[in-house]
Amino acid sequence: MDTTGLLLGVVGTIAGVVSAYFGYVAVRHQLTRRCQPPAPAPGPPPGGTGPTEFDVYVSYAPEDAAWVRRFARGLSERGVRVAYDEVVSRPGGVRVHTVETAIRASAHGLLVFSPTSMRSGWVAQEYAALVQQSIESGRVFVPVVIGDVELPGFAATRYCADFRASGDGADGDGYERAVGEVARALRTA
Repeated sequence: MDTTGLLLGVVGTIAGVVSAYFGYVAVRHQLTRRCQPPAPAPGPPPGGTGPTEFDVYVSYAPEDAAWVRRFARGLSERGVRVAYDEVVSRPGGVRVHTVETAIRASAHGLLVFSPTSMRSGWVAQEYAALVQQSIESGRVFVPVVIGDVELPGFAATRYCADFRASGDGADGDGYERAVGEVARALRTA
Protein backbone atom coordinates (compact mmCIF):
# COMPACT_ATOMS: atom_id res chain seq x y z
CA MET A 1 0.00 0.00 0.00
CA ASP A 2 1.38 3.37 -0.95
CA THR A 3 1.30 6.62 1.02
CA THR A 4 -1.68 7.98 -0.90
CA GLY A 5 -3.78 4.92 -0.11
CA LEU A 6 -2.82 5.07 3.54
CA LEU A 7 -3.66 8.77 3.70
CA LEU A 8 -7.05 8.21 2.04
CA GLY A 9 -7.79 5.38 4.50
CA VAL A 10 -6.97 7.55 7.53
CA VAL A 11 -8.99 10.51 6.19
CA GLY A 12 -11.94 8.19 5.45
CA THR A 13 -11.82 6.73 8.97
CA ILE A 14 -11.68 10.18 10.56
CA ALA A 15 -14.60 11.32 8.39
CA GLY A 16 -16.62 8.26 9.48
CA VAL A 17 -15.92 8.86 13.19
CA VAL A 18 -16.81 12.57 12.91
CA SER A 19 -19.99 11.72 11.01
CA ALA A 20 -21.03 9.14 13.63
CA TYR A 21 -20.35 11.62 16.45
CA PHE A 22 -22.48 14.38 14.92
CA GLY A 23 -25.20 11.86 14.12
CA TYR A 24 -25.23 10.78 17.77
CA VAL A 25 -25.31 14.39 19.01
CA ALA A 26 -28.33 15.04 16.77
CA VAL A 27 -30.41 12.19 18.27
CA ARG A 28 -29.11 11.72 21.83
CA HIS A 29 -32.02 13.65 23.40
CA GLN A 30 -34.42 11.19 21.74
CA LEU A 31 -32.46 8.22 23.05
CA THR A 32 -32.58 9.58 26.60
CA ARG A 33 -36.35 9.94 26.40
CA ARG A 34 -36.79 6.34 25.25
CA CYS A 35 -34.70 4.96 28.11
CA GLN A 36 -36.71 6.58 30.88
CA PRO A 37 -38.90 4.13 32.81
CA PRO A 38 -42.58 4.16 31.93
CA ALA A 39 -44.96 6.05 34.15
CA PRO A 40 -46.63 3.84 36.77
CA ALA A 41 -50.04 2.43 35.93
CA PRO A 42 -52.91 4.46 37.30
CA GLY A 43 -54.18 3.25 40.63
CA PRO A 44 -55.41 4.65 43.88
CA PRO A 45 -53.09 7.07 45.64
CA PRO A 46 -51.05 5.86 48.60
CA GLY A 47 -53.26 4.82 51.44
CA GLY A 48 -55.84 3.37 49.08
CA THR A 49 -58.14 6.38 49.23
CA GLY A 50 -59.02 6.42 45.53
CA PRO A 51 -62.33 5.12 44.22
CA THR A 52 -62.33 1.37 43.67
CA GLU A 53 -64.95 -1.20 42.74
CA PHE A 54 -63.95 -3.54 45.58
CA ASP A 55 -62.48 -3.02 49.04
CA VAL A 56 -60.38 -6.18 48.92
CA TYR A 57 -59.27 -8.91 46.54
CA VAL A 58 -58.97 -12.35 48.18
CA SER A 59 -56.41 -14.83 46.81
CA TYR A 60 -56.63 -18.49 47.85
CA ALA A 61 -56.13 -22.07 46.70
CA PRO A 62 -59.16 -23.81 45.14
CA GLU A 63 -59.08 -26.41 47.93
CA ASP A 64 -59.89 -23.61 50.40
CA ALA A 65 -62.89 -22.32 48.42
CA ALA A 66 -65.55 -23.35 50.97
CA TRP A 67 -63.68 -21.58 53.78
CA VAL A 68 -63.17 -18.49 51.59
CA ARG A 69 -66.87 -18.31 50.62
CA ARG A 70 -67.87 -18.29 54.30
CA PHE A 71 -65.12 -15.77 55.13
CA ALA A 72 -66.10 -13.48 52.22
CA ARG A 73 -69.74 -13.64 53.28
CA GLY A 74 -68.69 -12.56 56.80
CA LEU A 75 -66.72 -9.61 55.40
CA SER A 76 -69.62 -8.62 53.13
CA GLU A 77 -72.03 -8.69 56.07
CA ARG A 78 -69.72 -6.16 57.73
CA GLY A 79 -69.82 -3.78 54.76
CA VAL A 80 -66.66 -4.87 52.92
CA ARG A 81 -66.93 -5.21 49.13
CA VAL A 82 -65.11 -8.48 48.43
CA ALA A 83 -63.68 -9.71 45.12
CA TYR A 84 -62.38 -13.21 44.51
CA ASP A 85 -62.29 -15.42 41.45
CA GLU A 86 -65.82 -16.84 41.89
CA VAL A 87 -67.28 -13.32 42.17
CA VAL A 88 -65.51 -11.72 39.20
CA SER A 89 -65.30 -14.58 36.70
CA ARG A 90 -67.65 -14.71 33.72
CA PRO A 91 -68.21 -17.46 31.14
CA GLY A 92 -65.77 -17.02 28.27
CA GLY A 93 -63.51 -14.69 30.27
CA VAL A 94 -59.76 -15.18 30.38
CA ARG A 95 -58.77 -16.07 33.93
CA VAL A 96 -55.52 -14.14 34.09
CA HIS A 97 -57.11 -10.96 32.70
CA THR A 98 -60.13 -11.26 34.97
CA VAL A 99 -58.00 -11.70 38.09
CA GLU A 100 -55.61 -8.92 37.09
CA THR A 101 -58.53 -6.55 36.54
CA ALA A 102 -60.06 -7.50 39.89
CA ILE A 103 -56.78 -6.93 41.72
CA ARG A 104 -56.44 -3.49 40.14
CA ALA A 105 -60.08 -2.68 40.92
CA SER A 106 -59.58 -3.51 44.62
CA ALA A 107 -58.40 -1.07 47.25
CA HIS A 108 -56.47 -3.75 49.16
CA GLY A 109 -55.29 -7.35 48.92
CA LEU A 110 -55.67 -10.38 51.14
CA LEU A 111 -54.14 -13.83 50.75
CA VAL A 112 -55.39 -16.94 52.55
CA PHE A 113 -52.31 -18.92 53.58
CA SER A 114 -52.84 -22.66 53.94
CA PRO A 115 -50.68 -25.69 53.13
CA THR A 116 -52.41 -25.98 49.74
CA SER A 117 -52.06 -22.29 48.88
CA MET A 118 -48.34 -22.46 49.68
CA ARG A 119 -47.94 -25.17 46.99
CA SER A 120 -50.04 -23.42 44.35
CA GLY A 121 -48.23 -21.79 41.45
CA TRP A 122 -51.29 -19.69 40.64
CA VAL A 123 -51.53 -18.36 44.21
CA ALA A 124 -47.80 -17.53 44.03
CA GLN A 125 -48.52 -15.36 40.97
CA GLU A 126 -51.40 -13.60 42.73
CA TYR A 127 -49.16 -13.11 45.79
CA ALA A 128 -46.56 -11.40 43.58
CA ALA A 129 -49.23 -9.11 42.09
CA LEU A 130 -50.62 -8.22 45.53
CA VAL A 131 -47.14 -7.51 46.90
CA GLN A 132 -46.37 -5.28 43.92
CA GLN A 133 -49.63 -3.35 44.40
CA SER A 134 -48.86 -2.91 48.09
CA ILE A 135 -45.35 -1.62 47.46
CA GLU A 136 -46.14 0.63 44.50
CA SER A 137 -49.40 2.19 45.63
CA GLY A 138 -49.50 1.78 49.39
CA ARG A 139 -52.41 -0.65 49.38
CA VAL A 140 -52.82 -2.75 52.50
CA PHE A 141 -51.85 -6.43 52.23
CA VAL A 142 -53.45 -8.71 54.83
CA PRO A 143 -52.12 -12.25 55.32
CA VAL A 144 -54.85 -14.60 56.62
CA VAL A 145 -53.55 -17.86 58.07
CA ILE A 146 -55.83 -20.92 58.17
CA GLY A 147 -53.29 -23.73 58.30
CA ASP A 148 -49.90 -24.61 59.70
CA VAL A 149 -47.61 -22.66 57.35
CA GLU A 150 -44.53 -20.49 57.46
CA LEU A 151 -45.28 -17.14 55.86
CA PRO A 152 -43.02 -15.96 53.02
CA GLY A 153 -40.84 -12.89 53.55
CA PHE A 154 -43.15 -10.01 52.64
CA ALA A 155 -46.20 -11.54 54.32
CA ALA A 156 -44.17 -12.25 57.47
CA THR A 157 -43.53 -8.51 57.87
CA ARG A 158 -47.28 -7.90 58.30
CA TYR A 159 -49.53 -8.65 61.25
CA CYS A 160 -51.62 -11.59 60.11
CA ALA A 161 -55.18 -12.59 60.84
CA ASP A 162 -54.70 -16.01 62.43
CA PHE A 163 -57.71 -18.31 62.11
CA ARG A 164 -55.88 -21.50 63.12
CA ALA A 165 -57.23 -21.46 66.68
CA SER A 166 -60.84 -21.06 65.48
CA GLY A 167 -60.95 -24.50 63.85
CA ASP A 168 -63.07 -24.66 60.72
CA GLY A 169 -64.62 -21.32 61.63
CA ALA A 170 -68.24 -22.36 61.26
CA ASP A 171 -69.68 -20.88 64.45
CA GLY A 172 -66.92 -19.97 66.89
CA ASP A 173 -66.77 -16.61 68.66
CA GLY A 174 -63.04 -16.45 67.91
CA TYR A 175 -63.77 -16.80 64.21
CA GLU A 176 -66.41 -14.05 64.23
CA ARG A 177 -64.10 -11.75 66.22
CA ALA A 178 -61.24 -12.34 63.74
CA VAL A 179 -63.51 -11.66 60.73
CA GLY A 180 -64.62 -8.43 62.42
CA GLU A 181 -61.00 -7.38 62.98
CA VAL A 182 -60.14 -7.99 59.32
CA ALA A 183 -63.22 -6.04 58.18
CA ARG A 184 -62.33 -3.14 60.49
CA ALA A 185 -58.73 -3.10 59.25
CA LEU A 186 -59.87 -2.99 55.62
CA ARG A 187 -62.45 -0.25 56.19
CA THR A 188 -60.08 2.00 58.13
CA ALA A 189 -57.01 1.50 55.93
